[in-house]
Amino acid sequence: MKVIWKILTNLTVFIGNDIVQMNDFHTIPLKLGWNKLFFKFIKRFNKKVVRGCWGDDIVVFDAQAQGVLAYSDTHIGTKAINVEENKWRIEEQHLPEFLSCCRYVNKHADAFAACLYEYYMYYNKDEYRPRLHYLPLPIEIPDEKNISVKGEHWPIKVLVGIQKRRDFIKGASIIGELVEKIAAEHPDKVVVNKVYDVPYIEYCKILEEADVLVDQLYSYTPAMNSLAAMARGTVVIGGGEEEYYDFIGEKELRPIINVRPHDDEYNLNVLRKALLTPGWISKMSRESAAFVRKHHDYMKVSRQYIEVYDRLLS
Repeated sequence: MKVIWKILTNLTVFIGNDIVQMNDFHTIPLKLGWNKLFFKFIKRFNKKVVRGCWGDDIVVFDAQAQGVLAYSDTHIGTKAINVEENKWRIEEQHLPEFLSCCRYVNKHADAFAACLYEYYMYYNKDEYRPRLHYLPLPIEIPDEKNISVKGEHWPIKVLVGIQKRRDFIKGASIIGELVEKIAAEHPDKVVVNKVYDVPYIEYCKILEEADVLVDQLYSYTPAMNSLAAMARGTVVIGGGEEEYYDFIGEKELRPIINVRPHDDEYNLNVLRKALLTPGWISKMSRESAAFVRKHHDYMKVSRQYIEVYDRLLS
């Protein structure tokens, strides 16, 4: 009732807008029936509604199962992985109330804003394509004094931050084991700091000391955690597939140490090259900061949003 009361007492905020940007198909902390009614209200009393494609939904899980991308956190090709761990996520999105709300919002949204290449590809279907836009994650660019070139001296310091409850989605522990293997072979060149479930403020302090951050195994592209680190010059081990660089038109910068699930031999070769080649990490550190500045500066991203909004209203 508190949520409903808050909406009712702020009703004028939700009426008469040119654009309403919604994070997802369920935007208020109530049952899906209420979310569907809320969307109908927003749609009725505002000019245009934009739906964010920023997380789990039925379209995402169906596309992953169909092998739209070579891998994800639920499938390698069309083969399901982490089945028991992912069961609740997928079953929830198949509940009747989730299906009804998601399908209704998707049918009536005026546009879709995909914040990652993956989400864009999952929604790149005939029924959504004319309304689909890639609008990258915005990052506030740090002052130059807060950007440092990492990895100029041995040993290279690698941070493995693991959230135990979500590691089956992120896969950081798997990458961490490979980095530890390299560190055991070359203790003078690579050191690993592995931490578990560290509070965010403490995590940020630890990250400041690292040259390299282990992020996600199952991603094609860098998300918020990676980009925030890269903006400060930290090199990320995670998703940086060539398809993604082609998609955004990036011809030169390759700042991410790209790893892939279920391919330890490939991953070890990539990691050894990056971590053990003199000057490689410092080069990637410079490219990391340049990449975020080029593609994710929040001022640039905000202008991209405005361009989409202007086209919707024209």
